[in-house]
Amino acid sequence: MMGLPSFSYTLDESDPDIVMLRRRDGSFVAAFSAYGATEEGIREAAMEDYRILFEPHAISLALLTEKAQSE
Repeated sequence: MMGLPSFSYTLDESDPDIVMLRRRDGSFVAAFSAYGATEEGIREAAMEDYRILFEPHAISLALLTEKAQSE
């Protein structure tokens, strides 16, 4: 596919009190209490981050598709 971004996430549990959600490149996304972190909360943070990062690419792709269809 045409240069679409690929994102994957990891959990950094190196601190016993904090769980950090990070992108594949190690950049920080969100932090959670190790005792209160839920799978749902972590998933929501990853989905929101992905949406923010992917949105500009989706807009560019839509514009390229529209341009190609009009030619």
